[in-house]
Amino acid sequence: MEPVIARQTWRTLEPLHAMIYFVAEAAAEYARVGVPPGRAGYFASRAAPMGAVSAETVIATFFNFNPDIISAVIPATWSSSSPADLTVARLRAADAALRRLLGDR
Repeated sequence: MEPVIARQTWRTLEPLHAMIYFVAEAAAEYARVGVPPGRAGYFASRAAPMGAVSAETVIATFFNFNPDIISAVIPATWSSSSPADLTVARLRAADAALRRLLGDR
């Protein structure tokens, strides 16, 4: 793939991907499955497809974040919500937010 096409594709699709980190639907869905408000939903929902991994795994995977922030929420979040429940919550949030933003069609 040409670099220009790759960049255009990223620019086109990134808003669809990134919206999940900012929409109210995400916080509401995470709360429904027992995740407290704040950063826990962000880190746990991103890490959830890997399973109930350690803070060290999340730190290594999400290398550009402050390790203390991640350690404060992972693995504590796994005691309030399972990775499977969080993954489903994230998908529900994305569905609801995209329908609100783009309509049902």
